[in-house]
This record gives sequence, C-alpha cells and structure tokens, in this order.
Amino acid sequence: MKQIVLSPCALCDAEEAKEWYERCDTGLGSEFLRSLEECLARVASDPERFRVFKPPFRKTLMRRFPYQVVFELRDEEIWVLAIFHSSRDPKRLQTRIR
Repeated sequence: MKQIVLSPCALCDAEEAKEWYERCDTGLGSEFLRSLEECLARVASDPERFRVFKPPFRKTLMRRFPYQVVFELRDEEIWVLAIFHSSRDPKRLQTRIR
C-alpha cells in the first residue's frame, strides 16, 4: 500500500474546512476530518480505481461532505494536491494543478 502525502495546499484546505464546519456546529469539524480519513483510506487501498480527470490527476468525492480529493500517483506515494469544495469555481483547481 502506498503512503498518502498531503501537499501543503491540501493540508491548508483540510484545516480551513474543519474550522468552518466547527464554527457551524461543535464537533462537525471532527466529523469532517473522520470523513476525510475514511476517504484517504479508500484511496490508499486501491488508488487506480478512481477516475482520471486530467492526467495524471485523479479524484474522488468524500462521503457526507461536498468535497473532492484530488491526487496523483507517484512512485512510492499518493500525493494529495487538493481537498476542494465541489461548489467552488473549478478554475481555481485548474490553476493549482498546472
């Protein structure tokens, strides 16, 4: 199984989302992180099953929360580039993956 590595941008995405959900309802930020961990475990178990949307990048959706996890398969790791809210302008994501 390959190791999951979150890019600095993805770490920032996750932290911002966690804080936002926590402000909405106490404990919801922790639930967001649990959902993210579950999503990353699915990716780590079989990363090639997820759709390639712009080579070499793949993405999957988190359960319960409207976020996409965008990643790239590398030699020994899975590099997570973004944890991106589905309603955001996709052009913001495109600038990140260039």
